[in-house]
Amino acid sequence: MALFEWKEEFSVRVGAFDSHHKRLVDLLGALDDAMAKRKSAEVIGGILKELIAYTRYHFSEEEKLMTSLGYAGLQQHRKEHEWFTGKVAQFAQKHQEGGLGVGIETMTFLKNWLVDHILETDKQYSGFFNTRNVN
Repeated sequence: MALFEWKEEFSVRVGAFDSHHKRLVDLLGALDDAMAKRKSAEVIGGILKELIAYTRYHFSEEEKLMTSLGYAGLQQHRKEHEWFTGKVAQFAQKHQEGGLGVGIETMTFLKNWLVDHILETDKQYSGFFNTRNVN
């Protein structure tokens, strides 16, 4: 069973960002699957690197659009992004240093943070972007 799956309730009504969020959900699923199947440290490390890179890309794209449209919540949103990126980088660093797996607590944290961020923080920009014909 997947760690979690995309649900329509996660939609922020901005197609590009919904696609990004779906990719992040898929990457977390791949990480969870690799852990469950006891894949090598190299495989798990590769997924973590991809997760970090894609997360940074997604956050950058959100922030660029927020900047260009003058979104008032940009600074707080950016702080959340920076905090999360730092946490994921810490997980990857610990993994790289010890070749350890990613525990259930880490997987739960990643899943919960992503879901909460989409449903509570990203949903706040949905109407703002939509009224500016971004959908």
